[in-house]
Amino acid sequence: MSSSKEILAYARKDDNTRQSTQLDFLTGYQGNLAGTGIDITQAESAAAVGGSAAQILAATCIKDAVNTWAATAAAAVDVYLPPAVRGDHLVLDVTGDMDEANACTIRCVGAVGAASNVYGKQVVGVNTGGIAGSAVETLGTAAAPTSVNLIYTPAAANTNFLGIGSMIHFYCPKDNQWLVNCRAVPEGTGATGAFTTT
Repeated sequence: MSSSKEILAYARKDDNTRQSTQLDFLTGYQGNLAGTGIDITQAESAAAVGGSAAQILAATCIKDAVNTWAATAAAAVDVYLPPAVRGDHLVLDVTGDMDEANACTIRCVGAVGAASNVYGKQVVGVNTGGIAGSAVETLGTAAAPTSVNLIYTPAAANTNFLGIGSMIHFYCPKDNQWLVNCRAVPEGTGATGAFTTT
């Protein structure tokens, strides 16, 4: 049986790890993400829209890792987050040129074991100088957030704010809740594109 000192030491280590992960999320640091992410293609992401369990799994990010998303928005696409466990951190690296006017949805429910996930109550936005649509407030209240989808809809143009190289960080401060930190690399003026939530 563990002593109270061992339990306390473990709890402190666990708290320190979570605090470090939270700082990584806030600052955009990726050096502690030791997992192996997946590369999600446009075809895989499009197949996940209303797709089978296997198709959804092929478009589900890996936690503790940088995952790439090569979506072009040539058709509507979905990407999924895994179950949210307190302290988890992952990154979605946008590697596709999303320049068609189709919805690109990041879903936090529907993946295996992720049926109760929500996005925490927050403003999701990017530093785009106040461009309309570049920020959105998630739905519900701080105590009971209700958003389950973060939707990015680009314009059919080369001026969208979520361009190649954009990094979208996700962090879980509480089981079953994801927070979002979007670090955008705009294409051209970055004056088009919009976030919505449902």
